[in-house]
Amino acid sequence: MWKARVLGVAALVTVAGCSGGGDGGGGTGPEPVFTSLTIAPSNPTVSVGGTTTLTATAKDQSNNTMSGLQVTYASGSTAIATVTNAGVVTGVAVGSAQITATGIIGAVTKTQTVTVTVAVPGASESVQATTQNSFDPKTVTITRGGTVTWTFATLHDVTFDTQGAPGNIAAKSSGSASLTFPNAGSYNYHCTIHGAGMNGTVVVQ
Repeated sequence: MWKARVLGVAALVTVAGCSGGGDGGGGTGPEPVFTSLTIAPSNPTVSVGGTTTLTATAKDQSNNTMSGLQVTYASGSTAIATVTNAGVVTGVAVGSAQITATGIIGAVTKTQTVTVTVAVPGASESVQATTQNSFDPKTVTITRGGTVTWTFATLHDVTFDTQGAPGNIAAKSSGSASLTFPNAGSYNYHCTIHGAGMNGTVVVQ
């Protein structure tokens, strides 16, 4: 009888030890919640007829970037600047306009507003020929007699499709090259290495 009682107590102790009475440290932390929406650049400037692209990023309560963001954009003054749902802002007239981004993840909606300044075209602009096979920005606007400088991050060229352009830029994998545009017009170009999908425009006013 005594032996049976000892075995019963041992069994109870074993069960209690296995049950643990806690989570054993196996928690995965709080569920990410869409907490904030940021827009970059935060105070963009674009010339009349030029473009710039806004990028929206969703952050959770721990300031970690979240995926699955759906975003739309709206301009508070389309007479000054317009914007597409891809975030491409086009300067229409000199002034400033508020661009509002609305982001949605699941049932949570957040908004963020930036002010875009539209300025008179300058005498010079810069374009990055990027490793993502794009010209950034795609469209630049300069005054007549102004200069555009392309900076190359990897192998690209600049070949104009519009007659009257001041010339082309041969393939370069680094460094920069410039062209001066004496005549007003809109000059389309592309990279022949990467096809018509990598293109841009120089607007001369």
